[in-house]
Amino acid sequence: MKNIIKKRNAGFTMMELVVTIALMGILMSFAVPAYNGVGERMQGERNIANMHTIREQFFHYFYEMHQQRGRVAHFPPAPTNENSIMDDEWASTPMDSTLSPRAPKHLFSTFKVPKNSNNNPFKYETWRDTIQVTGEVVRYIRLEDIDESSPSHGKSFTYSI
Repeated sequence: MKNIIKKRNAGFTMMELVVTIALMGILMSFAVPAYNGVGERMQGERNIANMHTIREQFFHYFYEMHQQRGRVAHFPPAPTNENSIMDDEWASTPMDSTLSPRAPKHLFSTFKVPKNSNNNPFKYETWRDTIQVTGEVVRYIRLEDIDESSPSHGKSFTYSI
């Protein structure tokens, strides 16, 4: 009996190759933009997490000052530069040179104040207000990402105690 089935050559036909490449192109057109969006969102989330880390350390410092006898509770002083930016010079300046050489950078385990995903510092402001009815003093800090190329540009957080 003769073998009726013919052997087929191994490999793809031109039509199969074109269809496969077209399908891969369609899948990539969805995957690449989604991947880029995830990276940018993650950078924004990291910036927000860094601002929260700064806030936590500044509040710990406030409570530490509150608990020490003879000290007045306070946040680290705001930068005196033009835009209130937490630059390296500010981070290395003692918070209260009459009592200690500790600078804001010493509040962090890395001895660096966290920055945004572009390695630019955040804006930091501090102020206090008195509630007229009770006479209670409320202290505030505000952190903001002012880097225009940052995914979290314009995000700011104001905290009070």
